[in-house]
Amino acid sequence: MVREQQIPFLGICFGMQLAVIESARNLGHMPLATSSEFSPDGTQVITLVTQKETLGGTTRLGAASVQLKPGTLAYDIYGTPVTSERQRHRYGVNASHVRSLEKTGLVFSGHGAQTHLPEIIERPEHPWFIGVQFHPHPGPFNPILCLHPSSKLPSNRSSQTHHAAKS
Repeated sequence: MVREQQIPFLGICFGMQLAVIESARNLGHMPLATSSEFSPDGTQVITLVTQKETLGGTTRLGAASVQLKPGTLAYDIYGTPVTSERQRHRYGVNASHVRSLEKTGLVFSGHGAQTHLPEIIERPEHPWFIGVQFHPHPGPFNPILCLHPSSKLPSNRSSQTHHAAKS
C-alpha cells in the first residue's frame, strides 16, 4: 500500500525487513518470501545475521560504520560516503537474495562497512521511501530522523538516483 500509493515511508529495523519481504512477494515472484524470525518455511529473504544461532547474546550491538552509495537518497541525506549508526538487531536481509531484490526496483544504498550486510534500502521511483536496518541515533542532529519528506534535496538527486539504480 505504501509503495503503491506513494505514501512517505521510513522503515526502521523491522520496518525495513517488512518492506523487503513485501517487495519480494509482490514484485519479485517470491510469494512465500518471509523471515526466519517468524517462519522456518518459505523463501528466507530475512535471516539471522549473527554467528550464533541461539537466542541470547546474538544481537549486533553498538555503533557501526555504514558505507553509502553515491547518487542515492541516503547519500544525499547524510551528505557523506560513510556514517556511523547504532546497531541493535539479530536479523537482516539475506545477502544471497540482494540481486533478485534489486530487480524489483529496490536499491541497496547502504552496507555495513565491515560486514557488507545491507543497511539501507530505497525506491528511486517513489517520492520518499527509505528503510534502515539500524536504529538511528535519536537527537536533533540525525539527518535521517530530521529531514522531512517534503524537504528540498539537491536538484540533481533524481538523475543521480536513476543512474545509481541502473548500476
